[in-house]
Formats: sequence, structure tokens, C-alpha cells
Amino acid sequence: MRLSREACESLAAEYALGTLRGRARARFQAKPIEPPARVWRAIESRIALPRAAAPSYWRSFAMVSGGVASVLLAFLLWTFAAPNPEPDFVAVLMAPDSAPRMVISMHEPDMLKVKMVKPWSAKEGMGLELWAMPRDGKPRSLGMVKNSMDETIIHVAHADPRVQGAMAFAVSLEPMSGSPTGQPTGPVLCSGAIASVRPA
Repeated sequence: MRLSREACESLAAEYALGTLRGRARARFQAKPIEPPARVWRAIESRIALPRAAAPSYWRSFAMVSGGVASVLLAFLLWTFAAPNPEPDFVAVLMAPDSAPRMVISMHEPDMLKVKMVKPWSAKEGMGLELWAMPRDGKPRSLGMVKNSMDETIIHVAHADPRVQGAMAFAVSLEPMSGSPTGQPTGPVLCSGAIASVRPA
């Protein structure tokens, strides 16, 4: 039986969190599918954000420490995505406690999918704003995302300057209308490096 994308993402998240149990976990572990070498090389080259690209308010989240979980979930997503076309890239956003909270993937022609792994407790009047972190420069807002298990779809072209040169994503707590300054004003809730899946 071929699983849906939503089911695959839920299984991957549960496996990484350690909440997948019994036969489901055993079946999940019994899939020795090796992705192409180019996938591993691309993931390994992108899981560490260069120091120059990380302002002080992002650096504390230690993206390198989330590298192992990012590789695991990126691999699981790649494995279970068939027969759907593989994404251009994936990113697993980790909370400060290293727990995965979101999975983001880019799909042709202009679709950024944001899948929540575990929502945050609602705070009245506040929402979640998604940011693209470039190699150089300030964070770029990609808009607000749902604080629920529903998938958020953001239509953004590959050539959009907001995602050009992006090395990572992060989510901050902001007013429901978005940051009033165009830059993060609230606490950063999760962040994660981008791992390309398709060859450049």
C-alpha cells in the first residue's frame, strides 16, 4: 500500500520524535532504501549555516546541532514521497530543544509547502511568521503560517528575491498582521537549514 504525502510526513515526524511504536515503527525501520549519493552530498553541504550568515538572534539556535535530525527527516521525506515528484529542497525546523516542529518543502512550479509537526499553544493576537535566511543580509518575510496541523501553501517563485540565496528558514512569534518592522520582533520558535534534493 502506497502512503499519502501527509501520512508519510506524519510517520517521519513521529519516528524522529520517538513516539512511533510497535509494528508501525518496526515496518518503518525495515526500509533499507538508499537515496542517490547526490542527495546525501547536498544535504551534508547545507545543514550548517555559515557563521557570517547568522545574526546573534539566530545563532543561539545552533543549526548544526539539528543537522542529524534534518538529514534523517529529509531522507525519510525523500524515501516516502514517491510517486509524487520529489521537492527541490526540504527543511526541518527545530525548536531550541531540538524537537522538530515544521517540515518545509519547495515544489514546482511555485509552491512552498509548510507542514506543522507540532503546533504551539495559542497566544491571543499572535501568530507565526516564516522567514528566509539568506547567506548575506537580513531575514526576509515569506508571510504568516498556520499554527495548526493543516498545511500552509505559500506561492513563491524560485526566482523570487525573498528565497534567492536562502540557506535556512526560521519562524518567529509576531502579531497576526505580521511583524510591524519587516524584521523579527518576537522570539524565534524554530529554525532549520535548507537541504537541496534535486541537483543544482
